[in-house]
Amino acid sequence: MLALMESAALPARPTPLSSAQAKALAERHGLRKLGARPALGSYLKQLWRRRDFTWALATSDAYGKNQGSYLGQLWGVLKPLLQVAVFWVVFGWLMPASIRAGIDDFVAYLVIGTFLFEFINSGFNNGGRAIASKIKLVRALEFPRAVLPISVTVTEMIMMWPAMAVMVVIVLARGHRPNWQWLALIPAVALTYLFVLGWGFILARMVSATPDLGNLVPIVMGLARFLAGVFFSIETMAAGRGVLGQLALMEPFALYLRLARSAMLTEVSASATDWALGVSYAVVFAILGFIYFWLAEARYGRD
Repeated sequence: MLALMESAALPARPTPLSSAQAKALAERHGLRKLGARPALGSYLKQLWRRRDFTWALATSDAYGKNQGSYLGQLWGVLKPLLQVAVFWVVFGWLMPASIRAGIDDFVAYLVIGTFLFEFINSGFNNGGRAIASKIKLVRALEFPRAVLPISVTVTEMIMMWPAMAVMVVIVLARGHRPNWQWLALIPAVALTYLFVLGWGFILARMVSATPDLGNLVPIVMGLARFLAGVFFSIETMAAGRGVLGQLALMEPFALYLRLARSAMLTEVSASATDWALGVSYAVVFAILGFIYFWLAEARYGRD
């Protein structure tokens, strides 16, 4: 009788939770597996909630660049200006005039191409190092890793605006008068930004997995500078070259330079097809690059 009473007083043994029940309980309390990749929708919401962090990271990096030098932030403008000077000496003075065929104002043409390509070049190179350059932050804090390629591209955009202002002043000084067409420079730069951002996602994942690839990016971008037609007219070079010429005109780097130049220079024109292609490149690479980066979210900083 006493044994029966003691048995009745003991609490019932809890039933172990099944895997499904344990998962539901964790989700109900906002818990998730450490280092797991969140669903795409949840990931986008996390990114939006971290927008202030992204902006703070981008602005601090922009401010910190060149701070160790005497001229500081002036290098953001001086560097492309010095490149323009070098290219003008080589392609505007030493090389034969045929290299400038189809260009009425070589200085303005060169300035726009150099300044915009410098943004593209920096975005690709620094985007590839987005994870590696902040690896301590990645290992110490939990946040959507896409914050890093986004902040890098925003940093380059911040750095570009003073240079763009100088670019506009130079074009004005060359005798080109602003009109409504100049407003097309805004969407041209915006599309270029999305294209660079998409490749920033792609390169950040690739270089994070295989660091040696980071050494190849500057080499590839050096080749891209020639393919983009920074200091010569792609349109003139492509004339009469059949399929290869058409492919050269459709190449993204040359296309975005053409869109920007067509906004400010009457000698350069961009068709509706050019704009449609520019939008396609920007949207496709931004979306696919983001998804490609997100798929490896759980692996960043764990090598």
